Amino acid sequence: MKSLKAFLTVTVILFAGLGAWGQKTTYNSFPDMPRDENTKLVTYKGVVNQQGTSGVLYERAVKWANKYFSNPSAVIQKADKAGSVLTCLVSTKITTLSNDGKTSVMAGMVYYTLTIEAREGRYRYIITDIHKREQVQYPIEKWFDTSKPEWTTARYDHLNQIDQAIQKLIADLKEGMQSEKVIVDEW
Repeated sequence: MKSLKAFLTVTVILFAGLGAWGQKTTYNSFPDMPRDENTKLVTYKGVVNQQGTSGVLYERAVKWANKYFSNPSAVIQKADKAGSVLTCLVSTKITTLSNDGKTSVMAGMVYYTLTIEAREGRYRYIITDIHKREQVQYPIEKWFDTSKPEWTTARYDHLNQIDQAIQKLIADLKEGMQSEKVIVDEW
C-alpha cells in the first residue's frame, strides 16, 4: 500500500512537471533590441572579419541563403554579384498563447530586410525595416508604446519571438560564412 501511494505521488509530480515544461514562455518585458541612432528603427547590424575576396564572400552568402531559406527564390530580392550585395525579404511567424494558456495560435507574420554586403576580408549584415503587414505596414517600433489603446502584454512575447528569430538567423549566417574545411583524403 505504501509503495503504491509513493508510486502515485511520484507519477503525479512527474506529470505536473511535464505539463509545466510543455507550456510556452511568456515575457513581461521588452527585449533589448538595438536601434539605429539616426533612423530610430530597430536595426541589427555587424561587421564580421572573414578571410576571402568580396566575390568569394558574396558566393558564400548566396550559398547560405539558398540553404537557410526554404524558398530562397521568393526571399532573395536583389543579388548583385558585381557589387557583392545580397538583399533578402525575410519573414518569421509570431504566436500568441490561446485563452486556455496551453497552446499557441498564429498571431501573424513579421517581415524584415536582410542585407549582406561583402568586401575584401569582411562582410556586413544589416537587418532593418521590421514590420507586420496588416492593412498597411505596421512597424514594430510602435509596439514599444504602451500608451496606445491597442497595446497588449502579448507585445512582449511577440517582440521576444522576433528578437530570438533574428538572433538565430545571425548565428546561422556567421556559421555559414565560414570557409569550408578542406578534407584531404590521404591514403
